[in-house]
This record gives sequence, structure tokens and C-alpha cells, in this order.
Amino acid sequence: MIRISDKTIFAFSDTHGNHRRLQVPEDADIIICAGDAVEDDLKGSEYDDFISWFGALPAKWKLFVPGNHELAFDLDQDDGINRKFEDAGITVLQDAAEDCDGVIIGSISGNARIADEDIPNDLDIFVTHYPPYGILDENLGSPELLNFVLKAKPKWHLFGHIHETEGQQFQLGRTICQNISVFNAIS
Repeated sequence: MIRISDKTIFAFSDTHGNHRRLQVPEDADIIICAGDAVEDDLKGSEYDDFISWFGALPAKWKLFVPGNHELAFDLDQDDGINRKFEDAGITVLQDAAEDCDGVIIGSISGNARIADEDIPNDLDIFVTHYPPYGILDENLGSPELLNFVLKAKPKWHLFGHIHETEGQQFQLGRTICQNISVFNAIS
């Protein structure tokens, strides 16, 4: 759990279909899933149980950042799935920022290159599925994400993907980098 201003934020990733095993605090104002919620077989129906569960959580704000197992998003076959998320009150956050009642949360794709003049300086939380290069990444992190974090200097960078370092934190300047994977904890 993270507190920013008067908001309580709960974030997780890497449930891989086991989302119903996750204990989600009822008092969270913002809930973030940083991907790998499903094992995408490019059939929108695979998302139905996750969307039903996630959409029913009591938080005012629910954000979803696709991971590498959400193949439909990578292959631009996500139109119907995006609508399902929206209809359930879930914001799909991809290469965008959202103001959640004063908490600014942003996300970019793993290998996105953002021009320096386009890097925001007001992010509270930066969410990606992949870690930045060299930070709890088992040598699988993204140099572009590291560059973004170093320049944007968000308060928090939340990511998953690397199950071996789940739950660990690393201080990078003023940014707290945290692996929010729950794969091992709920498997």
C-alpha cells in the first residue's frame, strides 16, 4: 500500500489468472494492475472473469496497464477488450497519464522513446509492466524506462514482470522503484 496525499493506493501485477486469490484492501482509493492478469489466447472471453472481478472492487479508481501476456494489446486486437474494461469502470492506461483526484499516474510502453520535452515533471506514480534496466530486473529491464524515470523523477515507479524480485524496492534518486508482482505469493 502506498499513501499519496490523502489517497491509499494498492498495486499488483502478474496474477496470471489467479486474481481471485489476491487479498485486496477494501479501503483503497486507487487500485492498479500492472499487467499479466491473464494468459492471453487472443480471445476476449479470457478477460471476462478478471474484468468482472476487478470492476467489482470498491475503489473509485481502477487502472490497468497491459503486460506481455496481454497479447491482444500488443497486436492491436484490443478494441472489444478495451470496451469491456471501460464498461466495468476500469481505465486502461497505455502511453497516457490520469489524474486520479489529484494523484497523477502515468504509463508508457516498455520500449517507448519519449522526447525530453514531452517527459512530464508532475508524475506521482509511474506504472509499467517491465522494470527499468538495472533495477530489480534480472537483466531484462528496459533502458528507455530507466531513462524516463531518471528524467521524470516520479515519487514511485511500480512494475512487475520479474517474479524473482517481487515485493522488493530500490531507491533511485528520489524515486522509489517497487516490483509489485504477486505471482509467487498467490501461486
